[in-house]
Amino acid sequence: MVKLSNIEKNIIGDIRSSSEAMDNLIVLCDEYGGRLAGSEENRKAAEFLLGKFKEYEFEDPHLESFKFPGSEVISGKLEMLEPLRKDIPCICLPMAVTGQVEADVVYLGHGENLEMQLGDLEGKIILTSDRAPIPKSVMAGAIGVIWMRPFPLLGQTTGVTPSILPSVGIKYEDGMMLKRFIERRGRVKVRIKTECRHLIRESWNVCGEIPGNGNSDEFIMFGGHYDGHEIAQAAFDCGAPSMASLEIGRILSKYREHLDRNVRIVLFSSEEFGCWGSKDYAKRHAEDMKKMRFTYQFDSCAGGSTQVLTIDHWPELVPFFDKLREDLNIEMPLIQQKGPGDTEAFFRLGIPTGCVREGRRFDHPGSLGGLSTVWHTYYDTVDKIDPRSLREVITIGAISGYRMANAVDWPKHRTPEEIEKTPIMQALNRAKEQNKKLKTYLESNKEKLWSEAKEYMKRL
Repeated sequence: MVKLSNIEKNIIGDIRSSSEAMDNLIVLCDEYGGRLAGSEENRKAAEFLLGKFKEYEFEDPHLESFKFPGSEVISGKLEMLEPLRKDIPCICLPMAVTGQVEADVVYLGHGENLEMQLGDLEGKIILTSDRAPIPKSVMAGAIGVIWMRPFPLLGQTTGVTPSILPSVGIKYEDGMMLKRFIERRGRVKVRIKTECRHLIRESWNVCGEIPGNGNSDEFIMFGGHYDGHEIAQAAFDCGAPSMASLEIGRILSKYREHLDRNVRIVLFSSEEFGCWGSKDYAKRHAEDMKKMRFTYQFDSCAGGSTQVLTIDHWPELVPFFDKLREDLNIEMPLIQQKGPGDTEAFFRLGIPTGCVREGRRFDHPGSLGGLSTVWHTYYDTVDKIDPRSLREVITIGAISGYRMANAVDWPKHRTPEEIEKTPIMQALNRAKEQNKKLKTYLESNKEKLWSEAKEYMKRL
């Protein structure tokens, strides 16, 4: 039986009778493009969103500026030299180094056999369907990266790569062609040429608050990153999730007197370059973080399939979300799994965190399923967003947010010791250790790497 209060029924009615979220998303995507962090589109999008915060009468609407290491992609070229000459369409990956390399290609797939292949990577260019193998491949002597989309009909892929090697993104179809050449002819030699300018850039978080009835100074926060990549409109990743957070704020603002706790809406930028916006916010508002009950960081949702709710290994919250699913009478798988990038800044502080994401991201083992969507491709455009799915995301967020704001019992923040014991933190620590090894490798080989870069600059 569905057990919703009258206020919750009114909230759902407001959501179903409004096209505001989709209208805002269309403007965000059609008028401000991919909103690459630090770009002019990014700045204008922040101003547009700030205008919406003011229109919806959020308290203290403002932008918070921060600096971050960014890049400007200039050009990328991939040529097959042997066994025959062929130009292969590609994208220079953001944060790739400027340079040119020629070498044989080693196909790594998704990196499932990486440990056995490490001894064959010295002086080679890797062809991979995942960015995860790149650091170990660099330390094994790889000199270039070709990142292929692991699913067909999605075009070339883009995404920030470690600033180490010339790196390009290509289509699944072209990656499979290279793989077949390797299998049939024994070897493939290619040339990668990339030009990418690295610079310190400025971007902005868009911030506002909905004060509750004054019963508590605690708050819950809804967020999502409004920045994307320049090759498309970044509607799925992450325009729609950001507009869901904005719409939740607009709806809950009507019921302020019924909220025992405050609600913050913060739309972050520069997630794609390393979550610099959320890191800056957590640091800037360190004292406030002690009062945060929960944060949703929506990401890559509303594409038309089942929406999945992830909570970052908080078993105490399972009964809360089980009841939510039952009362809303919707299919909503609940997964104990690390959320998207912007959750990490708050997870590390011991704050309960969660996310609503597209079910297709979990159709395959590991992270591979996430790549079956239009994420980071030319096809991430507003026409891929399903208005019904968008309303479902908003409903999940608004009703659970209303309940969180009024719940008497709620999990306390984890202590540093408890955080360290979680599976997420153990995985993050392993990644941190690998990054240390990579940094040591780069330091010990910087003369060689710099000399190669300088030689290429001379040729330019």
